[in-house]
Amino acid sequence: MRLPVFSLLFLLLAWGPLADAQELTVGYNQAWIDGSYGHDLTDRFDRGAWERILRRTRVGGGSVVRVWILEGLAKEGVVWDGHRPEGVEPALLANLRTLAGLAEAEGVRIYWTLLDGNWPDHWPKGIEFERWFNVLNDAYGHGARFRARVLGPILGVLRERPQVNYALDLMNEVQGGVRGHVWPDDWTGARRFVAAMSGFVHAQAPGLKVTASGGHHTAAWDLLRGRFDGLGLDFYDVHAYSDRGKIPFGRFVARHARCKGLPIVLGEFGQKRAELDPALQARVVRGMLADAKRLGFSAAFAWRLEDAQAHDLRFSFYDGDRPRPALNVMRAAAGLPALAPSAGAS
Repeated sequence: MRLPVFSLLFLLLAWGPLADAQELTVGYNQAWIDGSYGHDLTDRFDRGAWERILRRTRVGGGSVVRVWILEGLAKEGVVWDGHRPEGVEPALLANLRTLAGLAEAEGVRIYWTLLDGNWPDHWPKGIEFERWFNVLNDAYGHGARFRARVLGPILGVLRERPQVNYALDLMNEVQGGVRGHVWPDDWTGARRFVAAMSGFVHAQAPGLKVTASGGHHTAAWDLLRGRFDGLGLDFYDVHAYSDRGKIPFGRFVARHARCKGLPIVLGEFGQKRAELDPALQARVVRGMLADAKRLGFSAAFAWRLEDAQAHDLRFSFYDGDRPRPALNVMRAAAGLPALAPSAGAS
């Protein structure tokens, strides 16, 4: 593949010394409770399921678990009046408080994710998409209204237990929104939205670290092209899936972060191959963690602690109650001894 001259020059300039190896924070993505996507923090909140997730995070060597908040087509927990965001369901706020309390008791921090940038093809583009479009583009003032009436109350809950918060990801995989054409001006609109959101968070919840994560196959290149710079973010978050056990363009994104004086985390990682292969999963996890540590990433969060979906079973660190070999790889990275093969971690 031929690269533009500016890209070749950038790669040459970016090739610098590696950062000194540092302690790597390890953790897991759970995102939502299987079977309750879009409901797991409201009408189908399952305290026992969340307790299990937090316990398994800790048993698996993780000190952080990533949790999505406003999930699904309707943006779980948001109260709408037609197209206007009016507020937040009391159940969402109550359950966020409960979850934060459970996390503190278990000694696990939460990496909150507010929104998901992806709009699956099977989702209709009716009123839900129009609401989404208006919020992301601040059409009719709905972006500012969303920040004040939805994000504001959520931040109020997060401020109650600051020690539990690892950070807030404003939007999972911003590229999903760009590719879904929710911003007529593409990255210009995406950057405008992220900057407004990060500014609001810093004003309302000082001390809460904020980012917007990059995914899809262009995560590294979008970071290198500066699309996440100058937005008030406290760190970068890139997602990577590869069967090689290497972070694609990892050296370059790590160098970019160092040049900007910001930490960088591997917010999601896992195998790319669709087949269920626990041995491959373990190799990929081992390689990605080693790469992240070698390159100076501050944290790495595996996708996904529990996953019972038929098309994503390959990612799960558990077969029912039995941990897969990759769990011991994560434990080793955290300095913990391996679990016995017969040991469960329910």
